[in-house]
Amino acid sequence: MNEFPGLVQQLLRVVVAYTWFFESCDEDVVDGDTAIKQQEQAAYLLGQLSEADKSRLVGELAALAADETDPACREFLVAYSSAMGLVEEDAPDR
Repeated sequence: MNEFPGLVQQLLRVVVAYTWFFESCDEDVVDGDTAIKQQEQAAYLLGQLSEADKSRLVGELAALAADETDPACREFLVAYSSAMGLVEEDAPDR
């Protein structure tokens, strides 16, 4: 996919947009359990990527967040890598 760098970024935008939809839609639009199930499915599929591919997506997400002008969307993009399991969350200090 290195020959098509714009393709990766655009597909990532699509995945993030659908995840954002399920995260933010009202239960009158989509049942809450269905929304969570869809988000978990997306996280599962992203979790199947190689570590190198996950790392690339994390970089692409950072670039998208840096360019985002909507503060709520930027915050969502910043948290996305962790929320979707692309990066390990830091262990809490004991």
